[in-house]
Amino acid sequence: MTLEDQLSQEVQKQSMLSHNAQDSNALWEEELKSRSKLGLRLAELEKEKGELISQMELEKKKAKKIAEQKKSVDTRLDQEMKRNTELQKEMYRLRTLVKTAKKKLREQDSAGAEFGSPMSSMKGEMGHRQTEADIGRMKDKVDDLSVQLEKEVSRCSQLERVNGELKEQLAFLKGLGRSNERLERSKRHLEEELLGLRRQVEAGVMDQTLVDQYRRDAEERARQEIRQKLEEVNLFLQTQAASQEALEQIKAANEASLRSTLEQRIRELEGELGRAHSTQHDSMSLRDSTRTELDRYRELYTEELRLRKALAAKLERSNERLAEANTKLMSERHRSKSLIASSIVNGSLGGPLDMGSLGSVGAYGATMGPLNRSLGGPLLSPLGDGGQSSRVEAYLAKMQNELERNISKELDHATAELEGSARMSPVGSASGSPTSLGRGLSVVEDPVSRATQQYLEVLKKNYMI
Repeated sequence: MTLEDQLSQEVQKQSMLSHNAQDSNALWEEELKSRSKLGLRLAELEKEKGELISQMELEKKKAKKIAEQKKSVDTRLDQEMKRNTELQKEMYRLRTLVKTAKKKLREQDSAGAEFGSPMSSMKGEMGHRQTEADIGRMKDKVDDLSVQLEKEVSRCSQLERVNGELKEQLAFLKGLGRSNERLERSKRHLEEELLGLRRQVEAGVMDQTLVDQYRRDAEERARQEIRQKLEEVNLFLQTQAASQEALEQIKAANEASLRSTLEQRIRELEGELGRAHSTQHDSMSLRDSTRTELDRYRELYTEELRLRKALAAKLERSNERLAEANTKLMSERHRSKSLIASSIVNGSLGGPLDMGSLGSVGAYGATMGPLNRSLGGPLLSPLGDGGQSSRVEAYLAKMQNELERNISKELDHATAELEGSARMSPVGSASGSPTSLGRGLSVVEDPVSRATQQYLEVLKKNYMI
């Protein structure tokens, strides 16, 4: 081998070494660039890590605060639900009170139909007033409870809305926590890869293609993770919007059903109160009408008592006059008998008869009452058959006719007075009244009829009418 060949070989070796040095230099530059890029990426990851840690701390504080608020809201919601149940129990109790008040009103109306003493009517009126006051108080209480129930419903809906919002925020924070955990895992994975790359660079056995492959793989994984996170965030937002819409629909349906139920209950209570008021008004009008009837029957009873007393006084006076007339008539009969007998015995019937004395007897009979029809028979029995006896018989027949006319006139007058007083009595007009007064008025009517019958029997017995 010549020197030229050796020189050419050395030149080739030097050129190959220079090429190798250039390649090494290029690789070193690429390695430096990749190291700088990895350092920048590491700094960015550290910065993101700090931001995520601070954000995580803030979210933890928010989650803790929201959990406390949720707990307080849950306690308030439980309290409001308890108050709502208590208000419903109070409404049921008021409904039972309204029913008992209606029952009392019906009992008082049935008791008022059979009216009794004024004390019972006063008690019924006081009971009606007390019932009306109770109904007014219950109506005011129902109105207050309705207003309070509406307030509680609005407050309950507001608390449910706040609770839903807090639940949504808590779910969002949980999602953020899960995403933070995934970021932490990816960060640790990247740190592990970075440490491996550093060890490989320091060892000087890293190939540029491997570095590019690692870089591409890391970027691809980062893009995939970012895309996956974006998809998860979009899915979470969609589910949150759907759940929010469903929750709003459920709340609206619950509020509408609760409002309709409350309105129906309020209408039922108002209807029951209206019926109770109408029943009370009917009972008041019935009580007024029965009181008016009672006053009228009292006036009629007072008038009947007055007429009874007047009829009793008149009957007593008639009996006294009848007894007096009877005694005087008997004395006149004895006097006439003694006068006629003395005239017959003394033989003084030949002269004219004393017409004055007989006329006074006839006049007295016409004024005081009827004489006995059998007067002529026993008086004329001892007389003879002469002309004077015929004149005495004619006079006695005339006097008997006058007495009969007077008797019939007196009887007609007494009968007319009794019938007129019976027609003027309110007993006949009240005969169609209720049975509670019919028995008392029939008792009042019986003494008048008995007195009339006794008077007619006395006339028939004493004077043969």
